[in-house]
Amino acid sequence: MTIENINGKNMPAYRKLVRRAGATIICAALMAGTSSFAYAQQAEEAEMIASLEEIIVTARKRSESIQETPIAITALSTAQLEKRSLTNLMEIGAYIPNVVMNSSPSTSGGGNNSQIYIRGIGQSDFLFTTDPGVGIYVDGVYHPRTLGGVMDLLDLERVEVLRGPQGTLFGKNTIGGAIALTSQKPMGDGTGYLEVTTGRFDRLDIRGSFDVALSDTLAAKVSMSSKNRDGIGRRLEYGTDKVLDTAGDENATSARVALRWEASPDVTIDFTADYTREREKGVPSILVFVDDNGAALGGLGGLWNILVGGPAGLPYTSDFIIGGDNRYDSYATDGNRNTLDSYGFSMDIDWAVNENLSFRSITAYREMEAFFNSDTDGSPLSFVTTDQAQDQNQVSQEFQLIGTSFDDKLDWVVGVFYFDEFGRDDNVVRLASGLYDALEALPGTLDGSPLTAPTAAGGPGNPINPNFDLDLNIFNEIDIKSYAAFTQGTYQVSDKISVTAGARYSYEKKDYFLNHTRENSGAVIIGNRTISENWSSFTPMGSIDYKINEDALIYISVTQGFKSGGFNGRPISVSAVDSFDPETVLSYEFGFKTDWFDNRLRLNGAVFNANYTDMQLGSISADENGVLALRIQNAGKAKIQGFELELQARPTANLDIIGSLGYVDFEITQLDAGVQDFNLNTRAMKTPEWNFSLGAEYTVEIDSSSEISLRGDWTYQSETEQNVQNTDLIRAPGYGLLNTRLTYSNLDNDWEIALFVTNLTDKTYVSSGFQTLTSFGTANLIYGRPREWGLTVKKRF
Repeated sequence: MTIENINGKNMPAYRKLVRRAGATIICAALMAGTSSFAYAQQAEEAEMIASLEEIIVTARKRSESIQETPIAITALSTAQLEKRSLTNLMEIGAYIPNVVMNSSPSTSGGGNNSQIYIRGIGQSDFLFTTDPGVGIYVDGVYHPRTLGGVMDLLDLERVEVLRGPQGTLFGKNTIGGAIALTSQKPMGDGTGYLEVTTGRFDRLDIRGSFDVALSDTLAAKVSMSSKNRDGIGRRLEYGTDKVLDTAGDENATSARVALRWEASPDVTIDFTADYTREREKGVPSILVFVDDNGAALGGLGGLWNILVGGPAGLPYTSDFIIGGDNRYDSYATDGNRNTLDSYGFSMDIDWAVNENLSFRSITAYREMEAFFNSDTDGSPLSFVTTDQAQDQNQVSQEFQLIGTSFDDKLDWVVGVFYFDEFGRDDNVVRLASGLYDALEALPGTLDGSPLTAPTAAGGPGNPINPNFDLDLNIFNEIDIKSYAAFTQGTYQVSDKISVTAGARYSYEKKDYFLNHTRENSGAVIIGNRTISENWSSFTPMGSIDYKINEDALIYISVTQGFKSGGFNGRPISVSAVDSFDPETVLSYEFGFKTDWFDNRLRLNGAVFNANYTDMQLGSISADENGVLALRIQNAGKAKIQGFELELQARPTANLDIIGSLGYVDFEITQLDAGVQDFNLNTRAMKTPEWNFSLGAEYTVEIDSSSEISLRGDWTYQSETEQNVQNTDLIRAPGYGLLNTRLTYSNLDNDWEIALFVTNLTDKTYVSSGFQTLTSFGTANLIYGRPREWGLTVKKRF
């Protein structure tokens, strides 16, 4: 469908839609400047109604109101997280425009691997040889890996989600955006809480914290969380449907100890130690398609089954698809175990040098160990299974000077950053496991040819047998060192106009070691090879904001970000051992922040247009010898455009309304030569064109000491691709989810009890998926969680 633009040229309807939305947003912002004065007079005469709270953020390395921050940013406080019954980071994405957050299937990092996309940019691969497109920071400390990204929201002050490139103040791997979590600091006031939640699937969660003064200048805060619930899926015995075990359970413990030392009136030192332990079985991937014509590596599955698998001769067919209402059940032969141990230490020193200058130092060390396995084929035949062990450690240091100059007209920050990371990945892929040993055990070749000149596999010492040793041991190590220097300043030109400019220079060096062998025969595929690369990047930004009045701000900005280069972590031949370069995004944005009706209505929005260059995409392409190989490469360019709206309203003292709307159009504009898996019509994965949320909470005061509130939240996202090939079989249809919560609060005794239901309508929806159509002829889906109820009791003291 096309329409005419003002120049008489045809253009797609969605582009007109974006332009209309942008025009509407601009008009709304300008109207705020002419209307708020009249509304202010009406408000003085109206009944007093509580206004919306001011939200303070630190997205620009200093504390300021979110309504005065010229960035597309959403901030969620602890109270807002609790009211939505949100307990881990992946659950907040549905409430933020143009943000998608999921945990991975067990075949791609296990259930504790995060997949985060903002405005069409992110990362789903868990290997250390690639980097995410959205950065996660906890109290200013960078967490570089998607594995371990499904974080518990324990004792947080707030979560800030910044959309668009953040390459100046946050640095590398923030081309989609950045997520900053800020924990509650010790106050030494003797306060705390204990919270217990029970619910469906024998859920039992316990959370609590205690804040205590150790001396006049030293305070401590201890926080912990324990989560336990049974699995939502069953692993069944083929032929009898006997339940072997369950999957999709939760067994996680988190703890944090924080110390705050007021070393002097001008110096504050925060020390934090945290630990997370997870022992779970991931949500199972469900077999939904099998090519009955035998795509399993050209009959290899049949040979394996005759010699190894049982019962002998059982074909690999669509009979293994359970289907029906049993969307979480599987005949898989493995339990999808996920384990994670993660801990870290950080020290944050804040020194107020004088009234115009402060110094901040953030020092951190972190370490992580993880293991996960999966049954990729999802059938009762142990045909394709994987075991993945990873360990990682990092050291980071950041220094900042934050100041004001020229009679407080210039706010500025200057900083340097150092990051050192080591990661090890030991992956065993078992494909037709046992076939090599079975062939070696045969008395002779399969076709009867002599072992001295065999023309088929079989028989001891047959040189053809190693070709059927498809149990692969893939060992990778990565050593990364990063350095950066940055500055940014905001100059107040007048009472209404401010100009911001900044830049960051980054340098990064990566060393990649790999050794890939065949597990049983010991044959070397790629032996003891090391390659090194280094890259540098310059990421500037600039913005101008105009304060129409005390209740309205508009801004325009140009920002740039980059995602690190890396290496192909899954080469199947020496020729596939190569690197890829960083990718970059240059984004143009217009936005507004407005408060209406005496701060009882808040409407914020943004329109963006971004140029995405040197996209890193995983694809199957030919090497210099014409051999097809799976590799990540810089595939081309894309244009990303869209808009975002966020609304908060308090029409009466008893009613709160909140909503968001996001639209993103991702268009590939150029593909490099040799790229085979994509075309110019390929849609971005994990990027719904539309996402929407709407929530309301109504509170009734029972008496002077108690109240009851009812809340409902509805979220929606449109159709979503689950891989870069846009495979029809695993495409996720659009869906909406409804969550509700009823809370009774006793204000005098500081306790509350809440009954909540998530996915109230028990909607069946797809959260992820993968396919192996060209190799094994299968497709698998991972379904989102079913309807669940819970009861929470919380006591504050």
